[in-house]
Parts: sequence; C-alpha cells; structure tokens
Amino acid sequence: MASSSDSDDNSVSTFSSSLVFNIVVAAVIFVGFCILRPRFKRVYAPRTYAVGKEKRSPAIGSWPLAWIPAVLKVSDDKIIERVGLDTYMFLRYMRSMFVIFVVLSFLSLVTILPVNITGGGGATELNRLTIANVPSESTKLWVHIVFFMVFVAWVLRNIFVELQVYTRLRIWWLTNPSHTGKVGASTIMVTTLPPALVDSDDRLRATFDLFPGGVRQVIVNRNCSELEEAVEERDALAASLEKQLTSYAAKCEKLYKKATKKGGEYKAPKRPTMRESKIPLRGPKLDAFEFLSTKIGELNRRIA
Repeated sequence: MASSSDSDDNSVSTFSSSLVFNIVVAAVIFVGFCILRPRFKRVYAPRTYAVGKEKRSPAIGSWPLAWIPAVLKVSDDKIIERVGLDTYMFLRYMRSMFVIFVVLSFLSLVTILPVNITGGGGATELNRLTIANVPSESTKLWVHIVFFMVFVAWVLRNIFVELQVYTRLRIWWLTNPSHTGKVGASTIMVTTLPPALVDSDDRLRATFDLFPGGVRQVIVNRNCSELEEAVEERDALAASLEKQLTSYAAKCEKLYKKATKKGGEYKAPKRPTMRESKIPLRGPKLDAFEFLSTKIGELNRRIA
C-alpha cells in the first residue's frame, strides 16, 4: 500500500513535469513566432501592403523582438482607425482580462500564498500552498475573506470602467462622420412583420415614414424559393420545347428535300406528342408544341 509521502512525491513530480512542459511549449511558440514573423508578411503583416494607403500600418523591423515595442507604442486611436471598432473592442477586452488577472495573481502571491504556507495546518508538499493548510479556528482565514472582497471589488471596478469606455466609444462612433456616411449606419432590420404589411411596399413606407426624417428606401427580404422553382421549371420546359422544335424542323427539312428530289408532294410529319402526367402511360396524349407553349406562358405570368 502506497504511503502518503509517495503520493505527495507523485503529485509534486506531476506538477513539476506539467509546469516544465508548458514552459517549454510556450517558449517554442514564442521563439517560433519571433522567427517566422519577419519572413511571412502575408500571414503576420498583410496590412502593411495589402490595404489602402490610408489604412496601412507601418512596417515593423526584421529584428525578432521588434514587434514588442511597436505593440506597446501604438495608440488606441490608431487601432480603431486601422482595424475598426469591433476589433479594437476585442483587443481591449483581452487587455482588460490580462490586467485583472495579473493584479490578482500578484496579490495572491504576496498575501494568500505566504498565509497558506505558514498556516500551520500540518499539510505537506503542494497542499501547503492551499487553504487546507490553514486550521479552521485560525484567524488567518480573515486574510482569505479580505482578499475575496478585494477580488470582487477589483473585478467590478474594471467592469465599471470598461462599460464607461464602451459607452463613450459607442456614442463617438455613432456620431463619427466616417461611420455615419456608410449605408450600415442608417439601415435597420425589422423582423416578424405581419403579412398584410409585407405584401404592400406603400404600407411599409407609410408606416416607417413616421420616424423623424422618414425613410429613404424600403427593401423587403422575401422568400424566393417558390419563384426559383417556377423559374427552373420554366427553363426546363423552354429547353424541352426548343429541343422538340429543332428536331421537328430537321425532320421537316429532311422530308422536304426527299420529296423535292423525287418530284413528289411534300407532307409535313406528324407533330410530336407528350403526356401531361410525369407517370408513364398515364393521361391523354397532347400536342407537345401547344402544351409546352401554354405551360411556359402560365409560368411567365406567374413569375412576372
């Protein structure tokens, strides 16, 4: 039966192995990025040449670590100008998460970790780093409570600040001439409209003209599946009619030449027939030209 010391040794060795492995993987990824970045500009720096001059980013030097000071020096306004507000907000979210967890990690290392190590609960190895090493009657547990309060206050403070920034940026962006001049800035999508309103463009315009300034254009996004089916059916019938006419014309020409050569009377061949039903041998035979022409006319009126 394994002893508790053997179990502790295994946990320490497992933690150490995982830590070393992750450090090595992170180092390989970091070094690989630094080496590959200046060599593959199409992947890592397409905005230095593949966009308009007004939105191009300045090229970063070929030194492997040249990207670090460039990232630290770029201003928020430049990021918004070059990549747009959506990308900037995502980057700002990542930065705020980084700041939150770096500060909390530092505070936990200088407060919680020493308290746990010196807790005197008799825990060994990695358990000494946890709250399990602090006895339930120890006053040191107040440190964890206070730290939890600081944790919550710090997170809420950052969320509040970021919401204020988001509100200001949203107002600025919605009133920015570079945004207001775009079609998307003055376009809204309204869903679940009643059929009586959707079927009449005049009613739609009269309804939305109630907004200040009225509306410039009303476009209804309709379900065109039935129209597509009708167009496909019409095109298939037209192709069939064209084939039948071509074949009939060739047969007429052949018979006419034959009759002329023999000096006999030309007799037009029998017109092709077809059945309306798609099931073989079902329904009366109809004149193919008249049936296809009538069907195509009906579909044209339906499409129009």
